[in-house]
Amino acid sequence: MTTTAWDLASLQIHLRSTNSNFDAANEVLRTLGQDVLIFRYHMAMARDALKGLVDEEHPDGHENFLLVFGGSEKCDEFNYARIVSEAHLISCLHTARDMWDHFAQLLNLVILGAAIPIHLCDISEVSIRLPESALRDYVSSTLSSHWYKYVAAFVNTAKHRRLVQHLFSVSIEENRAGVRLGAFSYKSEHFREYWGTEALEGAIEVKNRVVGAGRLLNETVLSL
Repeated sequence: MTTTAWDLASLQIHLRSTNSNFDAANEVLRTLGQDVLIFRYHMAMARDALKGLVDEEHPDGHENFLLVFGGSEKCDEFNYARIVSEAHLISCLHTARDMWDHFAQLLNLVILGAAIPIHLCDISEVSIRLPESALRDYVSSTLSSHWYKYVAAFVNTAKHRRLVQHLFSVSIEENRAGVRLGAFSYKSEHFREYWGTEALEGAIEVKNRVVGAGRLLNETVLSL
């Protein structure tokens, strides 16, 4: 399923005339729209934070190693940029995760008739209560996917325990230089280390699956 578009206007028009929870649902839809914009901002900032400081054409070059060992005249600028990268990467992952609980609120209002109190409504609880459908299967497959579990575990680890290690690294084996996120464990599940760009791609996948689920929500609602 492609995830390039979610026709929010058609959903809003339908809900306005058929759903008693329209005002609340419409507010969640606006929040999801803001989530996408916020995600794109943090993604771009995380991606570009080290541009102009890291020699991307020669990953194992002399300047990159000086940055690693603190011998470059750009060290102060680089250290600041590394904090910028970390802050925006963390925010990007948090936003991707938040989108799913915002989407859970939408499903609760539109499909479940607001059966779950707001403070107890999250995507795991909603997925259990959804009627059998392609939408339920899609949500369930997302929750069991590697990147959703990685993002959720990362967010919970950073929020409740500690920040996941965020270091600049040069790999001669991979001929690559950049931010690398350390390995960590959450609820007995181990997640290996990833380059920052890999983690961003994973967050994009998690975000895009909200759009895919939204399209299935349209199909479900508009077919009733």
